[in-house]
Amino acid sequence: MDFIFILLGVLIILSLFDVGSFIYKKIGINHFAMSGLLLTLVVLLILPDIKIKNITISIAGFVFPLIICIKFLFSLRSKRRITAFIVSFLIVLISVLLYKLIDYSAFEYALFKPYMILSVVLGLITYLICKRSSISYISLFFGLNVGQIMFYQIKYSSERVLMLGSRELLTALILAFLTSIICECIYGAYLKRKKVKYEKKIERLKTIEK
Repeated sequence: MDFIFILLGVLIILSLFDVGSFIYKKIGINHFAMSGLLLTLVVLLILPDIKIKNITISIAGFVFPLIICIKFLFSLRSKRRITAFIVSFLIVLISVLLYKLIDYSAFEYALFKPYMILSVVLGLITYLICKRSSISYISLFFGLNVGQIMFYQIKYSSERVLMLGSRELLTALILAFLTSIICECIYGAYLKRKKVKYEKKIERLKTIEK
């Protein structure tokens, strides 16, 4: 069984029991909607891919994430955010190209593969640069896919079919995005705690002055 089904299965179970509600709130949906979203993704993974000449497009791995990406594009409303997106995109793109140059045949039948570790690292890096998980997602989506296309053009050209949105790429995107959301939630909780402490300190100073 592909790891993507295990990952989605775990996420569906967690969402049904409302585990990780802080993540759903950050995205702007409740746990029932999240469960429905994940179930839809599982169904889309079963559907046949779209084939156009020497290009194969996965509905679950490319079209579905692209729709989410278009929704998040509205987050790019300032020069600073656009700059952060470009920097993150380039980092992800270069990371994908470098990763592709290494032979991982020893992990061919392993359940956990090196790209999963890279995905978590990229999720952390993109969040630290972008400071918003939505912008991190955009840079991850474009970086992963453009990197895949560039590597295909450099190494294979028209000799092989180009796959857009493979299961491996979708897994990488989900793991990286989850990492960025968790980072955003942790940082948000830290800022909230810091704000509460500051407000309490101000209240104590006012009490002393009185």
